[in-house]
Amino acid sequence: MNRADVAQPVLMPMGRPRAGRCSVLVHAAGGGVGAYTGVGFALRRSGPVFALRGYGLAPGEEPDRSVTAMADRYWSLLTELPEPPGLLFGWSLGGVLAWELAARLAGEGRRPRVVMVDSPAARIDRDPAAARRWRERVRASLAADDSGVPADRVAATADAHLDAVVSYRAEVRHDCPALLMPCADEDNDAHLAAWREVATDLTVRPLPGDHFTAFDGERLPLLLDHLKNFLTSTEERHA
Repeated sequence: MNRADVAQPVLMPMGRPRAGRCSVLVHAAGGGVGAYTGVGFALRRSGPVFALRGYGLAPGEEPDRSVTAMADRYWSLLTELPEPPGLLFGWSLGGVLAWELAARLAGEGRRPRVVMVDSPAARIDRDPAAARRWRERVRASLAADDSGVPADRVAATADAHLDAVVSYRAEVRHDCPALLMPCADEDNDAHLAAWREVATDLTVRPLPGDHFTAFDGERLPLLLDHLKNFLTSTEERHA
């Protein structure tokens, strides 16, 4: 994301629209969508792709501090798309939001596919030490941000998103086909158990490495391979 991006709508097209499945990529904590470049390029071959940047990065925007508030805001944007999304993709907080938005679509009789990369489903803040480590790691990952967005705005948005994600517990159930890609170097047992409680059609494909290396050049090909296989295997059920 650069300075020009934050002057654009929160829901932004990635490349020229084309016929096919509509995919929406939902920001992680901090609000940026730069990590999704490779994923967006791959998905554009099958239809239009949109990215949801974090509300709060542009001047005059106040970031939401709960998953519910963010889902409310983004739902209103999704309803303005020419067609409902058939795929919702997100990393960390983005996966959580993708799950919640899919639930709303499911309530309208649709079954979008959901892809979540290392997304939490059990409350992190029940362990204060774990929550503190989570915050420190995310803040450190954003310290080298070169998007052009002022650092204070990035920090304020990240803090709001961290408040939301550390207090989140997955409770809404639906049967949308879902792919969860947990990172092998993270402690994901509680989160995986919590996702299994609410996701009735869940595929789990681990990624090597830790939370912040999921989209690097070494691991991205595997992530895209898991994504491709998931889309292929669910195509008939989704049609």
